[in-house]
Amino acid sequence: MLLLDIKTFELENVSKLYERWNQVENEGYPKGLKVVNQWFDAGGERVVTVYDVESIKDYTAYNLLFTDLCRVEVFPVIGVEEFKKFTSKYMKFLIPGNSP
Repeated sequence: MLLLDIKTFELENVSKLYERWNQVENEGYPKGLKVVNQWFDAGGERVVTVYDVESIKDYTAYNLLFTDLCRVEVFPVIGVEEFKKFTSKYMKFLIPGNSP
């Protein structure tokens, strides 16, 4: 499952956040969590990360380590091609009068 995570933090917490990230990376991520990619916004107060997780438990085990330093928003996401395949099966049901 893909999760989009947005961590927002105050600039005064940057050094603590970097220390925590380094500590977690050195100790290793939970077994069922993989970082797909990560970006900083241009202002430097947010990090956007896409995770591939086996379960929400894997994500939560990792994410709880940062909740004292930042605010976290997380959304399940799906790739465009996968979404197109999924919706193409159900488009006919969007027409009034059709039902599954």
